[in-house]
Amino acid sequence: MKAKSFFIVSAMAFVLASCHSNQVNQTRLLTASVRKALNSPTTLPIADEIESAEYIPLEITTDDASLIDGVVDFAITSKYIYVLVGKESRIVMFDRKGHFLRTFLQQGQGPDEFNGMIGFIQANEADNRFYVIGNKVGVYTLDGTFVKDFPINSPIIYAHHLGNKRIGAIAMPLMSFQGGSFGIGIFQEDGKAIITKNNFYSPLVPRENSGFTFGIMGSPSDEKQSVLFKMASNDTIFRLSADTIKPALVVSLKNSDEEVIRGLNIQDIKKFPANGDIFVNDIFETSRRFYLRMLLNEKYYVASVDKQSGETVVEQCDVPETSAYNLADINMQLGMVGSKGYNRFPIWGRILGSNLVQVVTPYEMEKFKEQTKITIPQELQKSNVNENPIFIIYKIKQDY
Repeated sequence: MKAKSFFIVSAMAFVLASCHSNQVNQTRLLTASVRKALNSPTTLPIADEIESAEYIPLEITTDDASLIDGVVDFAITSKYIYVLVGKESRIVMFDRKGHFLRTFLQQGQGPDEFNGMIGFIQANEADNRFYVIGNKVGVYTLDGTFVKDFPINSPIIYAHHLGNKRIGAIAMPLMSFQGGSFGIGIFQEDGKAIITKNNFYSPLVPRENSGFTFGIMGSPSDEKQSVLFKMASNDTIFRLSADTIKPALVVSLKNSDEEVIRGLNIQDIKKFPANGDIFVNDIFETSRRFYLRMLLNEKYYVASVDKQSGETVVEQCDVPETSAYNLADINMQLGMVGSKGYNRFPIWGRILGSNLVQVVTPYEMEKFKEQTKITIPQELQKSNVNENPIFIIYKIKQDY
């Protein structure tokens, strides 16, 4: 089945090149020499983080609700897989073997529906809570019993529950930092701001024109119960946790002034970076490394940054002969745009607990198999292109 595109925060980024020692600056902030590593790409050392892989195809039954036409977001517990479907804005529930259970929730005006946009979903197994995040936050039990709603009082493009009754949020693009808006922030469940950060400025852009454009990235991090954030106008990745906003990593991209302007000027919108500029559009982290996915000259790369040494490695992604900007038409999660460092099957995903979770579609795999040199695992070779997406769960080693 061909999944339809969904490009949320300019989406979320890359593949790593040869080993280059980075440096920690005077404030002890880790700096990754990404531009330098791009000069000698190799293969990421991601295999030494993976203990095992589990392949879970999502079942299609005679119930039309079991059909998944585009994965916008997902959440996983030890019992369930939840999928936010793009076309109808509904959440579908499967067990951990991929068997269809039921529609968990759908957008609508009814008593058992979510009255508002559904943008993101999140499960907290320890607290038996499930969060539905859009123009408000709906709180449910993991089985679907409604608990409460709480407001989101500012226009946002991304939000994530951080625990301790806190929400980390990223503001909607194209709104000026002037006039009381926020850029990134941490909010109480009642909507009151705890910490906000708005000082993303450059002499290249008038302050009255400065705000977030589409060159922004937000990604949840289970590793630190936080949100990682980056915008195109500077090289710093920030971490939003329950009580602080702090720099987490500096990626030395050495981009042009044009990319700085693209990231800030809400009066001169350019959706994609110019040739020669690197855009980080996704990130995840393990206890050992940061992993970044990047776009450069319409090609995807991924990078790894060792948290202790700063060693940075970049790999070019092996993708079909199509515009990088059209790959989301194959799978909005871009699950196969990643590193071939584990059995030559491309890996990219999200860390949930001790697992790296990847979503691929049979249609996507067919395109990659026809046009690239990747290796399809035996467990996936019999997939029909019209079937539901497949969840791959990699257990991450914890014995470092």
